[in-house]
Amino acid sequence: MRGKGGMQFDADVYDDGYDDDDYYDDYEDYDDAVPSPTRGSSSHKGQAKPKPAVPHKPHAPAAAAATTHIATLRPPNIYPLSPGQRRNSFDFNTPSPDDKAKAAMSSGRATVGIPLAPSKTPTVKQQQQAAQARKQQQQPSSSGLQSQHSIDEALHELHGLHLDQQADTTAAERSSGRYSSSGLGPGSSTSSSSGGPGGISAAAGSTKQRHSVWRPLRDYHMEADLARDIDAALAGEAAEPSGRRGLHLVVMGHVDAGKSTLMGRLLHDLGQVSQKEVHKNQKEAAQAGKASFAWAWILDERPEERARGVTVDVAVARFTTPKHDVTLLDAPGHRDFVPNMISGAAQADAALLIVDGSPGGFESGFFGEGANSNSNNSSALGFGAGTGDVGGQTKEHAQLARSLGVEQLAVVISKLDTCDYSQERYEYIKCQLLPFLKSVGYRESRLQWLPAVGPLGHNLVAKPSEQLLSSWWQGPTLVEAIDAFTPKLRNTGAPLRLAVHDAYKGRQGGLCVGGKLEGGALKPGSKVMVVPGFEVGVVKSLEVNGKGHAPLALAGDSADVLIAGLDAATLHAGAILCHPDFPVRLAVKFTVQVLVLAISLPILKGHAVTVHAHTAREAGVISGLLALCDPKTGQPKPQKPRCLLSGQTALVEVTPVRPLALELFVDLKTLGRVALREGGRTVAVGIVTQVQE
Repeated sequence: MRGKGGMQFDADVYDDGYDDDDYYDDYEDYDDAVPSPTRGSSSHKGQAKPKPAVPHKPHAPAAAAATTHIATLRPPNIYPLSPGQRRNSFDFNTPSPDDKAKAAMSSGRATVGIPLAPSKTPTVKQQQQAAQARKQQQQPSSSGLQSQHSIDEALHELHGLHLDQQADTTAAERSSGRYSSSGLGPGSSTSSSSGGPGGISAAAGSTKQRHSVWRPLRDYHMEADLARDIDAALAGEAAEPSGRRGLHLVVMGHVDAGKSTLMGRLLHDLGQVSQKEVHKNQKEAAQAGKASFAWAWILDERPEERARGVTVDVAVARFTTPKHDVTLLDAPGHRDFVPNMISGAAQADAALLIVDGSPGGFESGFFGEGANSNSNNSSALGFGAGTGDVGGQTKEHAQLARSLGVEQLAVVISKLDTCDYSQERYEYIKCQLLPFLKSVGYRESRLQWLPAVGPLGHNLVAKPSEQLLSSWWQGPTLVEAIDAFTPKLRNTGAPLRLAVHDAYKGRQGGLCVGGKLEGGALKPGSKVMVVPGFEVGVVKSLEVNGKGHAPLALAGDSADVLIAGLDAATLHAGAILCHPDFPVRLAVKFTVQVLVLAISLPILKGHAVTVHAHTAREAGVISGLLALCDPKTGQPKPQKPRCLLSGQTALVEVTPVRPLALELFVDLKTLGRVALREGGRTVAVGIVTQVQE
């Protein structure tokens, strides 16, 4: 026989001893045992077994089913969550009050509040919808009043149900004020007649405010108890014999200019770092093959920084001079970490610009990698070079620091030991740098110049002992140059403004934020609002300028704040802690008066940029070129530009991807400055002139 696939086999091998007639007899016996199927049932071939008999159940009389009302068949306790129906004989066949509430909501009543995205930051579309809702709320119409009346009527009927077991409308919550009288429920708030923060919900253990109306800063009146504390603190500061004041000092410059080495040696000479720690760093650096980085490792503590030999993040240290309590901000010099440098410079009162004085070092940091002074003298001013060469980080850092409000600068020329402490080299660098610094806005009277050698400690704390240097330098030391800086005036009369630089978990498990107070004052027990997010929390403790359990922090102080009642997702670098009644503006669009730096390609409408403001960083786009400005007066010209070129001053409209917390420059300068970067380069710097919330 031939099987499947053409295979041959013997049929006798598969003989089971039965004939075909035997099988047919078996099927006939089975047919006699199974009754024939009824009409409409399945075929006889597909039915294997008879169905088991179903016991007969008596049916209810049809007449009784027709006369009995359906309500009598329901048990009396069918709705255990609504015991009020038994007392009030509520008929569930009537229209539900929920239907009335939905109908009222669909009649065009504007919703209040900014719906937050999962990232706790409202989108641009949500901000625009909220702004439109605020305008409609300020001008109520008759239809809006009718809608409000219908909502209140529907909610009154809902409250009449007495749903005692409903979890989210308990009597305790209603008595505690978590539900407003208008019945909007938790998570929503309305502005008071005075423009205050409105209703606040304390759900989930946090005090959240979805929206708060911005109020002019001139309307701010400080609380009486806070004013007394500020006056006492300022009087005690003035009466202190040493007369020291806090000073935030940023150290910047090109990569490998010796910034961390210079500051590490300065901290050691001032007694802030022990000799034991110095020996430890020298031993570990020698084992890693980086013996020359031993002093830099005092500030560069991260393994990544020590392995790469460059500073990555802003290192913070504190030391004392005869006149100042200095908070040192050691900024990275590598071009990849310029955004971190911006966040450090935004907190500074003064700056040290470290310049590499070794042969070729200054040229690399000022003119760019591989450049020489002869081919780049025309671009020394930074504008109109036309070659696309924008220089190294020496030039970029100086521009950024000035655009962020730093007016006092000390230029420290280091590594002069590599050229035998040449005075000619020192004068050449000064002649190259001075015209550029004046062109970007530094006043010559606010500039200081001095040489210093970090590893050897020359001209840091004491006068240089090296004869080749002391023979021509009789100027100030580095410490004397720092003492010549003047701290900024404390803006204690403004509402609270603290730009968050860092957020972390405290030692006791609470949420902590670190940053500099740009306005107002803060003390334990104060209520603060975080923007974006519009959540309200309470200050538990303060650490001011490195001193724990401080009773008060004033504008100009560096503070670490332990906060309760806030969501961790809302606390991040770039957020602002502010007064709950005077929140900072949340900008979905803003107008900036910018100065275009040296760029290789013109700036067009739709140009994608990264926006840097105080400690915030956000992607955005230049959504409009509004007008060119007179470079001398700053007044806009009538014509509207099609593009922007190097050195031009213009009004542009910037739209960030997510809203930014900003202030107008005229209201608060430190929170009204921005820098626009693209492709790893700073293309423009400017000030905020208008904000669209």
